[in-house]
Amino acid sequence: MMMNMGRVQLVGMVIGGVLLAACAPEKPSAEDDAPRQERADEVAPGQEQVVARVNGEAITRAEFERRIESLAPHARARLQSPEQREDFLKSVVQFEVMADAAEEAGLGESPQVRHAMREVMVRLMLAEHLREEGGAAVGEEELQAYYDANREDFARPARRMVYELVTQTREEAERLRRRFVEEAHPTTEEALHAFAELAGQYSFDRSTGDRSGARGWVEAGQPVAGADAIFETPVGQASNPYEDDRGWVVVFVAEEEPARQPALSEVERELRTRLLEEKKRQLRTELVERLMAEATIEIDDEVLATVEAPEAALPMRLRDLPRLPVRDQGAGEAAARTDD
Repeated sequence: MMMNMGRVQLVGMVIGGVLLAACAPEKPSAEDDAPRQERADEVAPGQEQVVARVNGEAITRAEFERRIESLAPHARARLQSPEQREDFLKSVVQFEVMADAAEEAGLGESPQVRHAMREVMVRLMLAEHLREEGGAAVGEEELQAYYDANREDFARPARRMVYELVTQTREEAERLRRRFVEEAHPTTEEALHAFAELAGQYSFDRSTGDRSGARGWVEAGQPVAGADAIFETPVGQASNPYEDDRGWVVVFVAEEEPARQPALSEVERELRTRLLEEKKRQLRTELVERLMAEATIEIDDEVLATVEAPEAALPMRLRDLPRLPVRDQGAGEAAARTDD
């Protein structure tokens, strides 16, 4: 099969999105990937301070500072003391020692290393392409236009703060609801306090019962059990019992927020992130299409048809687990309730 294999592999990796990180996070730029001897030759005596030498090759202060700057913010925050920076330098030195040993072993020419280097080249090419195109910046007018065209995506549906009490029988649910209703609760806050006490003491579902019945916010339109009861019950009151897969449920509606359309300022960060990702994706797509159009590609379908992908094997610790019988969910729940 004849083709421009270098270009095809390059474009193929772009399409696949398989952009692995460099072997060493301390080496952030192409300059750091340059031949080590060339880097050492660039350090003229007396011109740059040297913080360490590894097998005669210099690690300059400027290079060490670049490696620190390339770290994630949380990692840089751990290098504020001289002792911490010394520990980081030791890790850099250890990496250089291991890299020298790998080069001496001839691993620099191995297919795995060459493939990893090509992946790094693709990553750098994409980053450079984005810089050349203006970094996929998003202007204020563009933000406003996108918001106006996609207002429904940012709409906030009505939602209610819900507390619940779960019992095993309808009779018990009705009894506890009747007890709650017959008590005088002048305010929603007092009613919530009374319902929370009942839920904490009597609720069969301890996942919410241990939180005094707190279930949390439920948005309108969500496919949840009891949605009708939740949104038909007035705020400050308890619903009639309804059944779900846990038992019989009474919900208390503590608070309500109506549906609303947030202002652009409230969703600007989310919107800007979405737009940036869309623009970056478009720039990558355009680059791939251009490179594919320029490339010479031939695919041998007969050879491709003979390629097989091995089945994924279970981890060793899971291979000898016994197969458990599958129990009918409905029968299991009925049996559990009968036993209780």
